[in-house]
Amino acid sequence: SPSLKVMRQAAVWLVRLDDQPGAADHRAFNDWLALAPEHREAVKRLQGSLAPLHELPKAPARAALSGISYQPSGTKALKALALAAIVLVPGALALQQFPLAYLMADIRTGTGQWSTQQLPDGTWLSLDGRSAVDITFDQQNRTLHLISGEILLDVAKDARRPFRVVTDQGSIRALGTRFVVERLDGATRLAMIESSTEVKNIDQHLTVHAGQQVRFDASGIYPQPAVNGSEIESAWKQHLLIIKDQPLAQVLEQLTRYHTGYLIFDRSQLADIKVTAVLPADDSPRALRLLARSLPIKITAFTPWMTRISVQPSSK
Repeated sequence: SPSLKVMRQAAVWLVRLDDQPGAADHRAFNDWLALAPEHREAVKRLQGSLAPLHELPKAPARAALSGISYQPSGTKALKALALAAIVLVPGALALQQFPLAYLMADIRTGTGQWSTQQLPDGTWLSLDGRSAVDITFDQQNRTLHLISGEILLDVAKDARRPFRVVTDQGSIRALGTRFVVERLDGATRLAMIESSTEVKNIDQHLTVHAGQQVRFDASGIYPQPAVNGSEIESAWKQHLLIIKDQPLAQVLEQLTRYHTGYLIFDRSQLADIKVTAVLPADDSPRALRLLARSLPIKITAFTPWMTRISVQPSSK
């Protein structure tokens, strides 16, 4: 059966093609279908869920699969498609947004929730929306595994037991310091507020000092623009997202931690759009509206649980 990732891609394609597609969109869709039998199966499953709604005769993917020319099927079909995607894969979406490691974590927060607590060693740990950590403390080490989301740490000093934050991309070692760690798509971001830490991945290590920020993945450690420690802490207290020249897709990934429902967007379509803004993390619909006011994007809510972000068509 199709993977969760492929099911999501199929849903995105169906919605994308229903919005006045061009010849290039059809070619790209057919190329995607030809990549693997799994892709065709995912589309068929999604379309099968639409059959009872009687909205399928002009559905784009069915037309592409059968070789019949396609005409846009209108808003009703588009909303029905979005609804069918939700009905068909509610468990898949739930697992995608809340994977098993998240559900089994020692400490976690839900969508749009914030939490601050003191760990057994005296360290203060703050988590923002949809964040999760596992904790392993013994007589030699203190290890925190960041599973998802973003955390702010005020590490208690203990010279005999180093404190480490571990992600899939590497580790961060500190004795006593304040910093923020965020899980990104295939990478980890570290922003230093006080003191310093040592970042290590497979074959590199780097000392990161107060005011510095790095992004690291399996291939390397990369310096990022400098940060203001007091600004970071203020943003946490006020539940704000301070965005400075970040890719829009990355900003939307952050917003998913606070947004009730499912955000659909094509990462490649939004690749050239950069964002500098201050957004309210505790009001994601307003944050999306603010982005739409200053960027060439369109926000479309199909249902209360599914929202698409796409490039605004040119008026020329």
